[in-house]
Amino acid sequence: MGLYTKKKNTFSFKKILLFIIIISFFYFIYFYYSTYTQQNNTIQNSNDLIVSQNNQSLKLNELEPLIKKIISENPELILETVKKYQIEQSKIEKSQIANKNKELIQKLKSYENNMFIGFNNADTTIYEFVDYNCGYCQKFHDVLLELIANNKNLRVEIIQLPILSDFSLDLAKITMASILTGDFEKVHNYLYSSERRSDLPEIFADLFLRGINIKSIKENMNSVQITNKIMEHKALADLFRLNGTPALIIGNEIVPGYIDLPKLMEIMSKEFPNNA
Repeated sequence: MGLYTKKKNTFSFKKILLFIIIISFFYFIYFYYSTYTQQNNTIQNSNDLIVSQNNQSLKLNELEPLIKKIISENPELILETVKKYQIEQSKIEKSQIANKNKELIQKLKSYENNMFIGFNNADTTIYEFVDYNCGYCQKFHDVLLELIANNKNLRVEIIQLPILSDFSLDLAKITMASILTGDFEKVHNYLYSSERRSDLPEIFADLFLRGINIKSIKENMNSVQITNKIMEHKALADLFRLNGTPALIIGNEIVPGYIDLPKLMEIMSKEFPNNA
């Protein structure tokens, strides 16, 4: 499943700002014209508001067609102003998002999580949000295994986001319960393998044949502790406004959806230049 992030609706706010810009532009033209045609302006407050200089006068109702004429002859003035405004707003929004993401990533780093693949004491840690029923997650798992095989200083923390079905939730509970038996990585890799069965009894049978303590997993997978842990993982996803899998946190970058190995290595090199 591809990842989609929620986007805050700022349409009305932007329309208001755009309106303010256009009004400001009109006032700019008015001010410019007044300054240009006057040396000692006398502005009389009346219903007609007259601008006078050297026995010449211009009423505001006469100024309106002049402004329209200037705009009609130079429409690029408005367009350039709006374009510059949009560019500046985009820069501000990107900067605000980047700063917010950095704060959230710091919270994620402080979260205690014993579900990982790779190397426990690695200097570099990245984070993956997963659903075991997600086809793209399964495909991306092979990419991660290849990355880990070529990087002995990498830890990939797994965050459960079982959103596709109740079966996704069951599989997430199984992997969480397998932490207690010390078999998380085995179970995690099996659930993404081509050998994985399609229902729980067959999955339990396969795990049993692989030497995993099925009795312990069954006893603990529906416990309050594991239920609460899954809720914590979902809350982490909500912080980043993630509503799909796979999703990665690499350094200060949030990567939604599946990416191939070259793209993954490119992002790793950018975010962790000393561990490329």
